[in-house]
Amino acid sequence: MKFKLERREYDRGKQRAYVEFRAPDSDGGQAIVLAVFSYQTTERLSKQQLKQDIIRKARHLFRRSWMAT
Repeated sequence: MKFKLERREYDRGKQRAYVEFRAPDSDGGQAIVLAVFSYQTTERLSKQQLKQDIIRKARHLFRRSWMAT
């Protein structure tokens, strides 16, 4: 199943990241994977770097959760 990045957001006030991936499901519906996690960094990142880092961390979390099952 190939997931496509659907949405990524970062709330600076709450220091939370929201990342959503979607893929077609075998029964004709959609599989939706959503990660909400705390994110903070001491580095000064551009908006593009911040988005890339958030996606990288979300993918890492998904892999860890997949291995735990």
